[in-house]
Amino acid sequence: DFRERDGAQAVNLTVVLVLVVIFSFGIGHLLTRYASRFVTLSGAEYILVGVLIGPHFPWKLVSEQALVQLSPLISLLLGLVGFVIGLRGRSGPRRLDVTLVGWVSALLVLMTVAAAVIPVLRWLVPVNEVDADFVVNQLVYRGFGYLIEVHFASTHLWVALGIGASAAVASPLLLESMTRLTGSKGRVSMMLESTAAASQVVAVLVLGGVLATARATEAAGRFSMTVAEWELAAIGVGVVSGLLFGLFIGKESEPSRIFLATVGLVTFASGVGAALSISPLFVTMLAAVTVSVTSSHAERVRVHVGRLQHALFVLLMIFAGALWNPVSGWEWLLPVFYVLVRFAARRVGTALCAKLILDPPLLARRLGNGLLSQGTLAVAVGVNFAQRFPEFASLILTTVLIGTLLSDLFSTRMLRALLADAGELGDELEGEATRAEAST
Repeated sequence: DFRERDGAQAVNLTVVLVLVVIFSFGIGHLLTRYASRFVTLSGAEYILVGVLIGPHFPWKLVSEQALVQLSPLISLLLGLVGFVIGLRGRSGPRRLDVTLVGWVSALLVLMTVAAAVIPVLRWLVPVNEVDADFVVNQLVYRGFGYLIEVHFASTHLWVALGIGASAAVASPLLLESMTRLTGSKGRVSMMLESTAAASQVVAVLVLGGVLATARATEAAGRFSMTVAEWELAAIGVGVVSGLLFGLFIGKESEPSRIFLATVGLVTFASGVGAALSISPLFVTMLAAVTVSVTSSHAERVRVHVGRLQHALFVLLMIFAGALWNPVSGWEWLLPVFYVLVRFAARRVGTALCAKLILDPPLLARRLGNGLLSQGTLAVAVGVNFAQRFPEFASLILTTVLIGTLLSDLFSTRMLRALLADAGELGDELEGEATRAEAST
């Protein structure tokens, strides 16, 4: 009886999953067809599809129990996203100053948002500091009868850094789409593309470092491993997974076997990352970088994974929406606060770095306007942190998903205006040339 019941549940879950995917692509197509006349859609609309089929609507196409059973699939999707980021990172520009702008500006956004979010988290979601792994209580200033001190628990720090990592992400896909449609090119376009790619790597590295550190402090009483040892272990898992791919595939050249080996690599690395409570995103990104460096099949792997990219991103957005449990009361202030702080930090940080690091300096005050779109990776980082800190899952997903949706509403318009001001919007350049020829 138990076997029959388990088999029936597995079949039902599979049927539900297939129906969910078909339904989601159908709704997504309708949204793209009709809503695109009024707003620019970037793929984040699939979050709304996930919300509609999730357990918080009366029809409950996907129940909470089904989402728990689908956790391994969600971890696999996270791993595939990390693998795509790792493969893409090898194809970016090589200029050191441009890469530094991307890294430094992303870190500035991350630290600014995290520092701003910590006091809000302490106010909205207080924790029992006795249960925390550690508590920071540092006196900053004493004078004139006043004390200024920094005080927070480890849990608030991890969650704030997770939200900051999501904020640091800028999606390069919007710029690639703009380039494809308008033919935009120039120094600003190149800098934006490189900065967006670097921001994704920074976000995943910080994600992996934070989750490995949280794992180390949490397991300090059970294991003798230090924080540095946990970090090295997380890096080692990714690198070894990438090396195993080359060892397993050997000199094989048949596309189907290369594809199967790639899926096997991502499944293995994602499973290890999830089992160790570190990060499937982090482990698979390092595995992909290792494959890119050591394997002669790297380009074929990139082609195979590229074909799955759209469906992969859509599925992750759908599951993120289904996992989302909206907050209530004052907690709705955090997403608004997140969007405002991220906007200011991205504007100031990007312009400052472009002025101080680039050679020659790029003086454009609104340069950060081209990096407001967040895309799938920001959502993936939020989902990964929500899985790791379930007591904060509702607040994390509300902040990241609402922030992604709001940013994507106006990011295309701001990017287009920035490129037009820089004189790099291809279709407008062609229009000016045509008007000049007509006038002569």
